[in-house]
Amino acid sequence: MRRVVVFLVLAVLGVTLLVLGTGAISASGSSSAKEAIVPAPAFTAADLNAPAGDNWITNMGSLNGNRYSSLTQINPSNVSTLKLAWKINLGTCPTKDAQCGSLEANAAVYDGTYYIQTPKSDVFALDAATGATLWHWAPTYPTGFNVGTGGRQPGVALGDGKVFAPTRDGHLVALDQMTGGLVWSTEVLPWQKGGRVSDAPIYVNGIVITGDSGGDSGSPSNSMQAFDATTGRHLWAWTVVPNPGQPGSNTWTQRNGSGSSYGGGAMWESPVIDTKRNLVIFGTGNPEPWNSRGPGANLYTCSIVALNLYTGQLVWAFQTTHHDMWDSDLPNNGVMFDAPYKVPYTVTVKGKKVTKFHTVIKPGVAFVSKYGMTFTLDRETGKPLIPIKEVKVPGDTAPDVNPWPTQPVPQSDNVLFNKLNSSGLPCTDGTVSQTNAYVPYASATAPDGKPFKIGCVYDPYDTSQYVVTPFEMMDWPASSYSPLTHTFITCGVTDRAGSFEQIPAASQVVGAFGGIGAGRLGVGDTSTANTGNFSSFDVTTGKLAWHQHWPAPCYSGSMNTATGITFIGWLGVGNAQDGHGFLQAVDTKTGTELWRSPLMSAPVGAAPVTYTVNGKQYVSVAVGGEAHNDVSRPLGLTNPARLRDDAIYTFALP
Repeated sequence: MRRVVVFLVLAVLGVTLLVLGTGAISASGSSSAKEAIVPAPAFTAADLNAPAGDNWITNMGSLNGNRYSSLTQINPSNVSTLKLAWKINLGTCPTKDAQCGSLEANAAVYDGTYYIQTPKSDVFALDAATGATLWHWAPTYPTGFNVGTGGRQPGVALGDGKVFAPTRDGHLVALDQMTGGLVWSTEVLPWQKGGRVSDAPIYVNGIVITGDSGGDSGSPSNSMQAFDATTGRHLWAWTVVPNPGQPGSNTWTQRNGSGSSYGGGAMWESPVIDTKRNLVIFGTGNPEPWNSRGPGANLYTCSIVALNLYTGQLVWAFQTTHHDMWDSDLPNNGVMFDAPYKVPYTVTVKGKKVTKFHTVIKPGVAFVSKYGMTFTLDRETGKPLIPIKEVKVPGDTAPDVNPWPTQPVPQSDNVLFNKLNSSGLPCTDGTVSQTNAYVPYASATAPDGKPFKIGCVYDPYDTSQYVVTPFEMMDWPASSYSPLTHTFITCGVTDRAGSFEQIPAASQVVGAFGGIGAGRLGVGDTSTANTGNFSSFDVTTGKLAWHQHWPAPCYSGSMNTATGITFIGWLGVGNAQDGHGFLQAVDTKTGTELWRSPLMSAPVGAAPVTYTVNGKQYVSVAVGGEAHNDVSRPLGLTNPARLRDDAIYTFALP
């Protein structure tokens, strides 16, 4: 009877909230044996910095972004016996097709309750041992807002008895963890100006941190923002594109849109947090429009940025692409670590100076760019721990192009399988990458009637011809780090490409949100010919520990355990056009497969998590496909049907 009473109360609350226009709550699946939801405390920094264990209390497992668990019940000797413990459908994807959006969220788990978000921003609390729904909150969107198929919603944050979640209309909400009732809602960036939130919020020390996005659609310049976890009060904001007079503003000659507040810089992934140094570290998005901005490096777009946790002031920044024209931003999450590095020092021996080395533990942070280049920096200073060289790149003197003469290239292994030129930059294989008409770029005719020009990273383009370059290969599939091997584990796409032709500045048009947005001509890649890369990168040497070339794009993201197992999802069998994904376990040290699950209902586009309930370890993953590199073609190559779902698959030892 206790369970029934709880759900009756929730039903009443749901009606009240719906009338107020703040969201609806339902409570289905009441067969759970779970008696009550235990609210999370106001987690301390020590709680959030510790490796994930019985609970997975933040989107990336811990504030360092490592997606690393201390659990040891599942180990290499028994992982092959994993069986399905429970599987549910959330009920938000009745059509099982592209209309459902892409379910790419990571769960957060605390004391036996599992919290996850869907593409249209619904939030579910589930019994983590059975999958039964405890409560379901659905946002009520304002008149005039079209949520469409939703979008990429990577997850929620927990803390102080609340669940913090972004919504598609540019808001951040706090829900009561026990009931799903709305506690507060605050606007991050107005949807009327193109605002949306595409990263999972991070809770730390009574603060909720999240970034906004929308630059590609012409929104105002995007910001990382902080809010009071108790009240939703706005604490600070740091805008990627500086206003006139601010540091970095002199790197812009002209702005797009209706004023200086437009310039792009969307944030796609959650920041990592260094509570010892009070740093918020994240990657920023590309400038807008994609070309014709006048000369300048365009700080702080396409940069790794560190802000003060409590003030939002810039501490340091490292730009990974100067004057970007190619959407070469940083959508992947960073990982933080402390690792050994050999540091040179000089001694005098018999009157001669001799260079020797000693090993020093350095505080590092690593990000992989869309081009498979890993930037490994000292997180105290933002200086490279592995050398990064400014490499000369091709120029273009056509009007409004203004390419930067050099670009930073890490002197370490690239995680892609693209061909590299003499400068170490990935190039496009025009016989592999295809246009959206399934024709290889090398043999296709561009919309201007000319052949496509096949190029490499940082090849500029103007109004004379479509140029094909590598495009969006290492996007937001979750990266992880294993302290056991000092390896940064990444997941991405090889040989994906895009083509661009310039729209002159005089012909670019301001859109409905006030900015120009992308402002370029392009022919996209169909993705069906793309392959994948799954790699383990040693952050102390810059060398690949192992490097797997998959027949299908890798788009799930990874999670590691203290027993030396890495879990990773697949989009499907072979080239994944079947669309039936599966979960795989590999040896973290070697990449050797240890187990794979039975086939699932849709591609796996989310990273797995692990946790315990009543002493039993579970491994769980959301299964619903993804839209950004969707290779599923269940009814044939030219049929528009795609496979999507809203399923949760959870495994345990028998």
